[in-house]
Amino acid sequence: MTSATKAPRLTTDDELLGMRLAHRVIRHDIDRLSRLADEMLADPSRFDRARYAAISDYVGLFTTSLHHHHTIEDLSLWPLITESAGPDVDFTALTDDHDELDPLLDDLVRLAGELPGQTAVAGFARTVRRLRKLLDKHLDDEERAVFPLITGYVTVDRWQQFEKEAQRSGRADFDLTRFVAVMTAEESEKARGEMPLFLRAVVSVLSRKQRRRERRTFGADA
Repeated sequence: MTSATKAPRLTTDDELLGMRLAHRVIRHDIDRLSRLADEMLADPSRFDRARYAAISDYVGLFTTSLHHHHTIEDLSLWPLITESAGPDVDFTALTDDHDELDPLLDDLVRLAGELPGQTAVAGFARTVRRLRKLLDKHLDDEERAVFPLITGYVTVDRWQQFEKEAQRSGRADFDLTRFVAVMTAEESEKARGEMPLFLRAVVSVLSRKQRRRERRTFGADA
């Protein structure tokens, strides 16, 4: 007698933590950039050229990270879900959002590089507001529509393979450290317990570098 073949285990909601953290980081940064834009409009004298240069550098890293997030979804995640759930899944609205976001991100980089020009400050603030509104809706839509498809159809081994691919093409000193910074105490404790000692040391060093970058950009209270 042969035993029945065991069905592959599907991804659980807990195993979507990496994607939830990615969304949490995006919301955190766009909120901080929005407050920063308001501060520039209210009192430009508080910002010197070194601060504007730091803002430009940070915006470059933020937009590159966001472009990467969207690209890995379009090229890898949507096909993975379609293969798992069937061809009737429709990601048109989410892909259209990506197409709308990309030129706004490019505008933000350009305007950040033109600071502290008065026109650039106003344009930067306007673009950040548009980005924040679009990102809030887009991330809500993804979490409502995409997460159930992953947990309903994608096997855990395929999901882990996707996550490894996404992590390999990211930037640890910016992306990973920001993930760690937005974790809850419970999430952080669990992650530390699963992380090899050498990796904990690396993350600690990179996190200090990231905190210095954030203080130069967002101020001493960042």
